Amino acid sequence: MKYPKSFIRLLALSVFFLLVSCKTTVVSPNKPLYDNSLELYKKYSIQTKDAKTQKLEVLKIDATKIYGKNKAGEMVEIDKSEVREIKKPDVLASILIVAAAVAAVIFVPI
Repeated sequence: MKYPKSFIRLLALSVFFLLVSCKTTVVSPNKPLYDNSLELYKKYSIQTKDAKTQKLEVLKIDATKIYGKNKAGEMVEIDKSEVREIKKPDVLASILIVAAAVAAVIFVPI
C-alpha cells in the first residue's frame, strides 16, 4: 500500500504535535501544591497567576519558593503563592498515543 507524500507529512506533523502536547497536570486550582507534589531534577511547565509560563528543571523547593533552571541555564525563582498550574511531560502516554495513531494508519484501510 502506497501513501501520498502529503498524507505522510500530515501524519508526521500529527505525531509531533501529540508528542509535544501530552502533559499531566500536577498542580491546578483544583489540585493544591503540596511539598511532595514536585520531584527534584524533573522538568515542569509552571504557569503563574499572571499567565506567564516557564519551563524549568526544579532544583530546590522551600516553604515559599520553587527554584529551578530554564533551558537557557538561568536560575529562576517562583513564589509558591503565584503558581496557578504545573504540568509535567507524560512520556508513556505520548508513546502510547503515537503507537495507536501509527497502528490506525497501517491497519485501517482508506
